[in-house]
Amino acid sequence: MRKVFYSLMVSIYIWLCVYSPVYALYFKEIELGNYYICNLNDYPREYCVVDYDPNRIIKLLCPIVHNEGEHTKMYNSSYCFRYKGIKDRLIISNNEEPIYKTLPGIILENQFVYDRYNLGIYMMPLKLEEDMSIVCVCDTKNEYKGITPYIKIKIKKSNNVVGAGSANEHIKGCDFGNNQGEHQFLTIPQSHEENAVCDIQANPGDIVGINCINYNEQDLENKDVRLEPSNCFSTVSFSLYTFNFVKMNINNIFPNAKYYPESSAFPKDPNLKKFSTTSYLWIPAHVPQEFFFFCSCQYAKGEAIATYHVSSSALAV
Repeated sequence: MRKVFYSLMVSIYIWLCVYSPVYALYFKEIELGNYYICNLNDYPREYCVVDYDPNRIIKLLCPIVHNEGEHTKMYNSSYCFRYKGIKDRLIISNNEEPIYKTLPGIILENQFVYDRYNLGIYMMPLKLEEDMSIVCVCDTKNEYKGITPYIKIKIKKSNNVVGAGSANEHIKGCDFGNNQGEHQFLTIPQSHEENAVCDIQANPGDIVGINCINYNEQDLENKDVRLEPSNCFSTVSFSLYTFNFVKMNINNIFPNAKYYPESSAFPKDPNLKKFSTTSYLWIPAHVPQEFFFFCSCQYAKGEAIATYHVSSSALAV
């Protein structure tokens, strides 16, 4: 219910920005629940700076600038990159390093709403060697040439999500895209063609994940890949250790669970397909009994299933 309320409030805020210009004048940045919104659509000469917070969902509102002869504009993941500095009011970018290499497991999603980019940004910093910042830039309006509107997200070395001193370097989860080496962010990377089942043993308080796409493959090869349920982990296929499964909202199983991305009825940007099959779930500290659920990756020639066995917190007492 709380997630639905916050999502509704964010939608109301965006609606007000569109239909009530006077209201929008007062808000370049707003924090609402676990949302942080940077509104550069109405402030195209400005920028935002925010500290990374694992409990915060970042939304960036950008203007869509149509060049002559262009009919469709999509947000490109190269617009987000590791921050190197500013020179002559322009961001110094490092386009040689894709953002999914800088921060493996990052999720970028853009929704087409109200004729603007509505970019959602969520990252899971693993073991950072040093503090860093990333930026995501917006298109520059024609009347403001030479000015790059952007959001800067500052991430500290201590922000790693696996915990200081942890022996784990990755998040518990199944990666059927088989991303390894510098691209690995889940504990079990495996090819869906070689092994179509992956099992995760999770405990109360764990973060778990799933991914279906290989970052190195061409977009054409990833065209028909999708999660099932499409809004996993918001919805999962659930069972109490039987073979009778039913699709259920995760908060009916774990009332205090958090997940990202959150479900949305708005159409997604196909240009960010590489990030569309990654999802995370935060299991609450209190789990009254053992649970078993799964999500799957659907491919043109079959599926791969990720099962999650969650132990009871009572067993640890």
